[in-house]
Amino acid sequence: MSPNSLPLQNKCEVLDYHPKGIWAINKSTGVLSHPNNKEEQKKSLLKCSYDLDQECYRWTDPSGISQTLFLVHRLDSATSGVLLATSSEDLVMELKNAFAQRLIHKTYHAIVEFSGRDIPPLWKDTLSKKSSQGKIRVVQSKTGQPAVTQVSIERRKRSSQYSLALLKLVPKTGRTHQLRVQSAIRKVPIIGDRTYGNFSLNRKVAKLSKENRLFLHSSEISFDIKTKQGDKITWHAESPLPRSFGRLMS
Repeated sequence: MSPNSLPLQNKCEVLDYHPKGIWAINKSTGVLSHPNNKEEQKKSLLKCSYDLDQECYRWTDPSGISQTLFLVHRLDSATSGVLLATSSEDLVMELKNAFAQRLIHKTYHAIVEFSGRDIPPLWKDTLSKKSSQGKIRVVQSKTGQPAVTQVSIERRKRSSQYSLALLKLVPKTGRTHQLRVQSAIRKVPIIGDRTYGNFSLNRKVAKLSKENRLFLHSSEISFDIKTKQGDKITWHAESPLPRSFGRLMS
């Protein structure tokens, strides 16, 4: 399979390709990492069928050869940025295990509401998942799982309408909705977050800026692993911040 032969959804693109069969894909906001049913296929990462049991996309290329692409991890549909996938059935479990062992390092950027108060450089919380009306919601809980994130402020914007900050977020754990919940806990909710955010501010930002999305972006992934076959794979992939981030912070 050639590096640029994936039947990607519109506005999604290949960022980089490793000859071992690993893709770094730039996922657009609003695109599903994978469909949960046939009705969702039209807004999923690849324009083809998805095998929920094997967690992979399947299609036939123009030359009539069957192709498979396995998802290594996922991003929420509203989150944009770099997503890893592999065409190698031998590598998929190794990469998933590397994620589970925190051997794959991820960096995110987010635009948040910012009052000017100090933001701690290390966030530590205990989070639990709950189901409400068929949807997952994450809350602080003494009996939950630890969530740890390194944080730094990269830019600030203050206007008569609102004050914002661009944060660099490096999660050290991989909990569901971790960055969105931890931001909300510290009163710096991510702009455009329709579950944990400041809903009135979201509406104001969307109206004044004409930008209506979750401002959370997976900007970088890197790893250095050794496979069971003894191969060493070192890789680094970056996804530039979307233009919408620059427009909102200008």
